[in-house]
Amino acid sequence: GNKNLTWETSNSFNVGVDFGFWDRKLSGTVEYFNRQTSDMLYNRPTSPSLGYTSIPMNIGSMRNSGFEIELTYRPIATKNLVWAINANATFVNNKVLKLAPELGGKWINGSRIYREGESMYQLYMVKYAGVDKATGEALYWGFDTDDNGDKVPGSDFVTKEWKSAYRQSTGDLLPIVYGGFGTTLNAYGFDLGLAFSYQLGGKIYDQGYQYLMGSGASSEYGHNWHKDIRNAWTPENPNTNVPRLDAQAAYSYYSYLCDRGLITSNYLSLNNITLGYTLPSNFTKKFGVESLRIYGAADNVALWSARKGLDPRQSFTAATTSLYTALRCISGGLKVTF
Repeated sequence: GNKNLTWETSNSFNVGVDFGFWDRKLSGTVEYFNRQTSDMLYNRPTSPSLGYTSIPMNIGSMRNSGFEIELTYRPIATKNLVWAINANATFVNNKVLKLAPELGGKWINGSRIYREGESMYQLYMVKYAGVDKATGEALYWGFDTDDNGDKVPGSDFVTKEWKSAYRQSTGDLLPIVYGGFGTTLNAYGFDLGLAFSYQLGGKIYDQGYQYLMGSGASSEYGHNWHKDIRNAWTPENPNTNVPRLDAQAAYSYYSYLCDRGLITSNYLSLNNITLGYTLPSNFTKKFGVESLRIYGAADNVALWSARKGLDPRQSFTAATTSLYTALRCISGGLKVTF
């Protein structure tokens, strides 16, 4: 228990403007949002030797703020033809404002680091320095630290020992902007709709790729590898960032946590395609039917990302192959209104 535990407190502020021009041919909304949460609750891990593995506590405060914009443009709007284009974008900034005094302004939890004045969406890992061209061994960046544990400027060095390297913050992984866009077209009874989503300017740790590069351990014999393993170092292929294959030392080359697994989280997703046809009302009313529409739809049609198999939609920090991406679904139907 924790007798000092209190409820979280959240304060939100939003202000927006709706607008329309040229007889609402162009319309939209611009909004600023700011949400601040104080006394955030978290089960802080503790040493099991205490008799328990975590303790609930109020760990600090955080702020999410940014802008959202949504636009709709209708280039054509006639009796038999209506075409509309829509798009939206969100720009968000995350900042840890304050941590509990006993944390000293910084908290490291596994591969995550939380520091006052910085984004919570950052990882804490060793920085990869490439491959030794002479031996094919993996290289990592290290640096000297002062008595406070801070980096000594200009003390960077390269080492082959992962344990000798120092973990560093990756910086903010959040995308600069994310959102969606699409279009709808209605013409002479036919209707077509397309919906996309996107994300730009961020990074993500591709945990699935790291796994598929293999550890070389005997427990993984028979497992699939990523095709990039073909570019592993050999005396004939020294200019590569993939270390040599070595069953004895491969674990340190491929499975140690480092920023080699970081990759851009940019993506474009085709979420939906809908095509339909509504029969003329003067025809359907002869049979006592108000309207009759035949349609087909496809959901989760395609995803384009920096690496095949990578789905950045899973998280802002890491993606893995152990989670299934959204399943593609193709359907059709008949809608009758009496």
